[in-house]
Amino acid sequence: MNSQLLELIFLSEKRKNILLFLLEGPKTTGEIKEYLDANAVAVLPQLKKLREDSLVFKEEDIYGLSPLGIAVAGRMQAMVSLLNVFGKNYEYWSKHSVECIPLSLRNRIGDLENCKFSEPPDWTHLFEPHREFVEKLSISRRIRGIASIFHPLYPYLFLSFAAKGADISLLVTRTVYGRIIEEYQTELREFLKLPNSSFYVCDEKIDFSHVVTDRFLSLTLPFSDGTFDHKQDVLCFDPAGLQWGEDLFAYYRERSEEITGI
Repeated sequence: MNSQLLELIFLSEKRKNILLFLLEGPKTTGEIKEYLDANAVAVLPQLKKLREDSLVFKEEDIYGLSPLGIAVAGRMQAMVSLLNVFGKNYEYWSKHSVECIPLSLRNRIGDLENCKFSEPPDWTHLFEPHREFVEKLSISRRIRGIASIFHPLYPYLFLSFAAKGADISLLVTRTVYGRIIEEYQTELREFLKLPNSSFYVCDEKIDFSHVVTDRFLSLTLPFSDGTFDHKQDVLCFDPAGLQWGEDLFAYYRERSEEITGI
């Protein structure tokens, strides 16, 4: 977008909201006023400006997006979602390594706009899995997870969930796999025997960990200096966030080796 178009849209909250509202489809003047909670004096001049720049058309009392308006508003939605993600907790995102996420998923990070953050554990449980994380895993029926670090509780935890019938696919780095083979080979062998479980090893560099289930997404990013954050996770519960998590898992699964037996 050129600077004139950006100013037209983003220097007016009303114009921005009108365009996003019209993405749903054509609306009457009354519907637009109600949506903006504003009167005609506040709304009509903004609609006039959008029409003058060919973003909006009018037929009788119906306003809709022009082809240009559809293209612009579509890009706006992604930008607004992105700003919502970073704006809700700028301190967290500014201190963590977002660039470790693959570009295709990073471009869609606005899908996490409804995320929240886990409560940091107290010092006596700093390196244990978050209580909320384990509780939600225990009632999930479909689990997909990527591990870039090793936690001694995880082999038992995921084996127990799989034994209870949860559909589980796990993906680990080659380094984590080496540790599992060395210390938890029995548990892995039992895990691989179950018909509802699968296990993958990836040789690509992975600096984050994540789990996505039919109920929630948990994403653990490293700090900007590369150290792992044991205190706080990004959590999402809405369909867009869950799909983002599924697609992140699929990205690395396509680049991994499936382990079917040891």
